[in-house]
Amino acid sequence: MNQTLTITLLIGAIALSACSDQKSRDFFAADGITIDAPAAIQPGTYRIPIKFGTKIEHSGQWIDVVSSKVSGSDILVTATFTSANRKGGYPGYVEVKGITAGTYTLKYRDPDGTTHPIGPVVLP
Repeated sequence: MNQTLTITLLIGAIALSACSDQKSRDFFAADGITIDAPAAIQPGTYRIPIKFGTKIEHSGQWIDVVSSKVSGSDILVTATFTSANRKGGYPGYVEVKGITAGTYTLKYRDPDGTTHPIGPVVLP
């Protein structure tokens, strides 16, 4: 009985440690989200390089996915971290599609929907 309980608890702990978790803006350093020059991939499709620096060093947590959504003149991004035993899948940029060239405001979107301006993004 004790061995079954121990195994069940271990499996549960492993499963929980591999979960993905969306992070709010306060997880990152004040100047920890930076934007590099966007590149046009094809008409209406752009790659925007974004780097994320956290307030403290988090060993065992990696950016897995950064989701993006265009809303008017805003580009909203949210980072999802994983603690799975592997590096995350974030390639270092977000790709936005169906958007015209121009100036947008990049905003970090918390899981609760609160947005935080990061800075301007000029799509060529």
